Amino acid sequence: MRTYLSLTRWQFSTQRQPDWDHARQVTLPHTWNIEPGTEELYGTACYRCILPPCPGTRHFVRFGAVSRDACVWLNGQVLDLHSMSAYTPFTVELTPAWDPAGENELRVTANNSFSAKALPCGSSFDWPNDGGLIRPVELWGSGSHILAACRVTANPFIPALGARVDGGTAGFTASGRIDGEDDVPLTLVWKVTAGTPEEPGATVEEGELACEAGDFALPVRTWQQIRFWHFDAPNLYTLSLELYRDGVCLDGTTTVFGFRQLRLQGPRLYLNGEQVRLCGTEWMPGSDPGYGLAEPVEQLEKMLTLLKKSNCVLTRFHWQQDDRVYDWCDRHGILVQEEVPFWGKEPPVATPRQMVTSAMQVEEMIRAHSNHPSIIAWGVGNELDAQAPMTRCYIQQAVVRTREEDPSRFVNYVTNTIYANPARDGTVYGDILMINDYIGTWHGDLNPKEEWRKILEKNPGRAIIPAEFGLCEPAFAGGDERREDIFREKMNQYRGIPNIVGTIYFCLNDYRTQMGEDGSGRMRRRIHGSTDLWGQPKGSYQAVREECAPLLVRPGPAGVKLVCRNTIPSYTVQGYVIRKGDRTIPIPTLHPGESWLCTELHDTDFTILRPTGFPV
Repeated sequence: MRTYLSLTRWQFSTQRQPDWDHARQVTLPHTWNIEPGTEELYGTACYRCILPPCPGTRHFVRFGAVSRDACVWLNGQVLDLHSMSAYTPFTVELTPAWDPAGENELRVTANNSFSAKALPCGSSFDWPNDGGLIRPVELWGSGSHILAACRVTANPFIPALGARVDGGTAGFTASGRIDGEDDVPLTLVWKVTAGTPEEPGATVEEGELACEAGDFALPVRTWQQIRFWHFDAPNLYTLSLELYRDGVCLDGTTTVFGFRQLRLQGPRLYLNGEQVRLCGTEWMPGSDPGYGLAEPVEQLEKMLTLLKKSNCVLTRFHWQQDDRVYDWCDRHGILVQEEVPFWGKEPPVATPRQMVTSAMQVEEMIRAHSNHPSIIAWGVGNELDAQAPMTRCYIQQAVVRTREEDPSRFVNYVTNTIYANPARDGTVYGDILMINDYIGTWHGDLNPKEEWRKILEKNPGRAIIPAEFGLCEPAFAGGDERREDIFREKMNQYRGIPNIVGTIYFCLNDYRTQMGEDGSGRMRRRIHGSTDLWGQPKGSYQAVREECAPLLVRPGPAGVKLVCRNTIPSYTVQGYVIRKGDRTIPIPTLHPGESWLCTELHDTDFTILRPTGFPV
């Protein structure tokens, strides 16, 4: 059976040949770029860990991420080089150099030098270049065979588009790979249960599969009375796998998943059968100067809670995030686009080198994160020159390749060049046109109505998401008051464009970035958020909450009327409640455009709660 051990205590040195007897201790996750003296060190640093005893025939170490180029040694033997990607997880087998009787010394170097071979390329990215073991590291042991990969396919059966479907019939299967000696008879025992490993529910079905090393696939099953996943009803299931040989358990693993369906029909987006228009905000992780990109789970949850409390149900990440982020989004209900960090003006046009690196990162992030129901789309780049023929070629090829890797999700490219020629911009190759809209700031004083008219004319019948809009200081004046004005102005524009199926405001927080206009060292930043670096809300945070709320509150002499928005956002409100003191008043199901008069209330001194417990 698989045994997990978390490796949190390491020695750390910035010397080329470290004196480990005098090296200092650090606790993972760790980055040197928030520490005095090394805040702007872009180069190589070294880590060392004496591994604890770990039962098993084979041994592995899994890195949540190493920023960026990593070399891994065990007992002086080089076992792996992982390069060109700072944010994707990878696993190294330690067995060839493992000493079962003696001490096992694991060493890792991390190099965060700007590199033209990596993605992001050179210094063309708008977040901090924090180096180190920035995410958790785990040691694990197993028997002679391991479950190396598992991908779940979970499809709800939606009889017709039009109304939200919360549960019913669904199809299931799972496939993966067993690594080990060929031609050895094995038995794979599987079980699907409702809930998560921490809060298990009833067993849906269990079974056994005779197999051997190589690829495996569970039988396709059809189940009744399945609860579907929705951002307001994040129902989850767990697949447990155990691998046996002659009655002895060699390995085991679990994966959490959900049944949900997103479909596009022309310019309309449907979630579990219901046409929806969604809105949310992007959060830039790694921005608290006390943690940088080496954020503990408590910091991640703090910022994700702020995001959710802003009524965010749709977001994106410019670079790949840790499983802990997507676990939270799975459990609390946020839809996510995860992106390859191909960003900005380096190189001027995409080349074969970026195509190769992108393909590697796509494969790694899909392998790691494909079972998260919160992830609804993959992104292949952001703010390149998507009018250039070579870059358009890259986008088209990357979209096709990513769809082949995962045909169950949308694949998109986010553009800021569509205004030059809306008919030939690279975003047209994606499933949804994703457009960064900085008309009035970065994009100059264009006429918004005319630009949107041209985009719609040249791309008829296409769904659109404005994927960024906001105000960056000190590049542009006006402060947080102007930020709030821009947010409200843009939301009012977007509500009048039927093809817009969602909006993503930029951004939740002021953020640390190696290209920032304000501050230096670990404090170098862009002032772009509705909260500060530490997550303290500004005035505009409340404006975001109000504009993204699915309900409008209208007090009157007969009581308080609640109106379900039918513009942006637009989705069914179901299972919501009013909390006033120690009283709880259920709100009836309201479809977009419907209203309800609560005659029990005559003031607005109350809180509306989602089914997940977050305040509206």
